[in-house]
Amino acid sequence: MSVASASQGPMLVGHMLNILLMGVVLVQVYIYMMTYQKRDKLWLKAFVFFLLIVNLLNTVTQFIYIYTALIVHFMDPAYLAKVTAVFAISGALTGVISGSVQLFFAWRVKILTSNIWLVAMVCATALAGTTGSIGSTIEAMKIGTFLRFQDIKAWVILWLVATCAADILITVILVWHLYSHKTGFRGSDELVDKIIRSTVQTGLITTCCALIDLLTYLLDPTGLHLVFNFPLPKLYTNTLLSSLNSRGGWSYDSSAESHSHTTGGIVSGGAPRSKQGVRLDTATHPEVFVTVEHHEMEDVSLRKPDLHSVDRDIKVDPSFDGSHSWEQIGRKV
Repeated sequence: MSVASASQGPMLVGHMLNILLMGVVLVQVYIYMMTYQKRDKLWLKAFVFFLLIVNLLNTVTQFIYIYTALIVHFMDPAYLAKVTAVFAISGALTGVISGSVQLFFAWRVKILTSNIWLVAMVCATALAGTTGSIGSTIEAMKIGTFLRFQDIKAWVILWLVATCAADILITVILVWHLYSHKTGFRGSDELVDKIIRSTVQTGLITTCCALIDLLTYLLDPTGLHLVFNFPLPKLYTNTLLSSLNSRGGWSYDSSAESHSHTTGGIVSGGAPRSKQGVRLDTATHPEVFVTVEHHEMEDVSLRKPDLHSVDRDIKVDPSFDGSHSWEQIGRKV
């Protein structure tokens, strides 16, 4: 097998996936800025901008290396086997991006659980993964060739095992905390289930990709693992942005729960009973909406002229023989 097939081929495929996912990142950032630019705190917007810049650098460094190797040094096998500084920097940026995203989720774990030990475990594994990626970068530059990539196995194992461990820890902790705080109400439990599904799905994507990257690196002496390594930073970034942008869909409508009550109005004269619905909407601020409806059959020839109206919201005709006609109202308290 030629050097190009063993290393540059997987890199080219991985770089294509990286560019494709970079487009998704740009769309996600645009949605975030349009939706949460005025809502989120400055540090969170700065963090999103930081991830965008680092991802752009990651994609640019990959492109520069691929273009230089396949176009500028076409038919130059010696260069194709060489590990350049541009290629090595791309790996370090991958570790920085994944570690930053995992530290953000460690902050979420702290907010939700207030358990310093769980937070410390997540931070330790995230920092270990970042350290492994930087160590792999330094060692790759020292050996100088793709043909000896197996010589830096210890650093790569530290990088990818710690990354997988951090992802699994974050997913398990968040799912356990959310599941243990179900309320028993259908609406709120459905919301919790929705967040749990989102947490598992996003965590599973990055975990599987990092695990496949590790297994292919250990089992295949070629550069096949780079197909899964190159898109990895974009998967982590999209996981974070998807989590931030999906907050708009995590709203709880209390009207479907026991906050919605229906009481019967009293109407005499054989008329059907009116229904008075009271709905407490807590999605934004406490509000009560009162709706009264009444349908009545009577002989209009016996109707006497209205004498007066009581209240501007509720109009009552007292001239009927024991029956009251209520008009539909909607008074907001």
